[in-house]
Amino acid sequence: MRLFLAIVLLAALMAPGASRRAAAQSPVLPAMVYPPSGPAGTRFDFLADGFQSDERIDIWVNAPDGRALPARPDSELQRRVARDGRAAWSWTSPNDIQPGMWSLVARGQRSGAVRVGLFTILPPAAPAAPDANAFPAAGRPGTRFVFFAAGFAADDPIGFFLSAPDGEETPVAVEQPRIFNGRVDWAWTAPDNAAPGVWRFRVRGGNSRFEQTLAVTIERPTATVGVTPGRGRAGTLFQFFAEGLQGREGVVFWFNRPDGRAEKAMVERVAINDGRAEWSWIAPDDAQPGQWSMVARGVSSGIERVVLFEIR
Repeated sequence: MRLFLAIVLLAALMAPGASRRAAAQSPVLPAMVYPPSGPAGTRFDFLADGFQSDERIDIWVNAPDGRALPARPDSELQRRVARDGRAAWSWTSPNDIQPGMWSLVARGQRSGAVRVGLFTILPPAAPAAPDANAFPAAGRPGTRFVFFAAGFAADDPIGFFLSAPDGEETPVAVEQPRIFNGRVDWAWTAPDNAAPGVWRFRVRGGNSRFEQTLAVTIERPTATVGVTPGRGRAGTLFQFFAEGLQGREGVVFWFNRPDGRAEKAMVERVAINDGRAEWSWIAPDDAQPGQWSMVARGVSSGIERVVLFEIR
């Protein structure tokens, strides 16, 4: 669980203009977020510690589509860290914010300490209607969504139309459509290659011309990383992989030692294909025991993937 959380948090570290060495040297830990989810316009409160006394923090947000965007706290006074190294700030999401999983990153200007808070922006509520809903409201590609909508005429022939995030609408055949007393039930399984974003079903009665529209959010799949073995002694050959990069872009590597130092990694047998990088590294005979992390950064995209492992 600790490994999964660390991977998710570290993958969110994509600051515009951030230096590679600063990102590598800075320990990345979670920040507390309340509430954990909300619609556009929600105020989110954050709390984190481990900064230097009285230093200032920079913050930015990472969107579900991978973009890193500048952000400002609700008050500039919130950028100042307390004497005990704790920082508390709030950020109000814009009214036109994209639904999905977001992360807010705070970094100390002097210490380089990085804290990441994860939260979800919920899709807009369905238009007011007699009765309509979708479950679940959000899911990854391959998720099966179940819908219902009421208010149609009893003998209405029903048409189903689906809009992708780019706005293009097409008529679709749905799974298990059932019509009874003006209520329509159906299901839809998102394709494995479904684009992340808000998808909308428009349901239309052929005779009554009555319409219902329901929205669900396809979330971006979480980037995957791994290492074999997860633990080993000095001199061990570690084999790594990381997904979520861009195409066949060049990748640079470095590692963070248990003592906090960041060093360039001399890796071998590097293979990059369709956004997946595979490489290996032999730990030196004098490698310091403890928790290590290997960082891979896309040269073109700036996307970083971090893999944790241990040297005994």
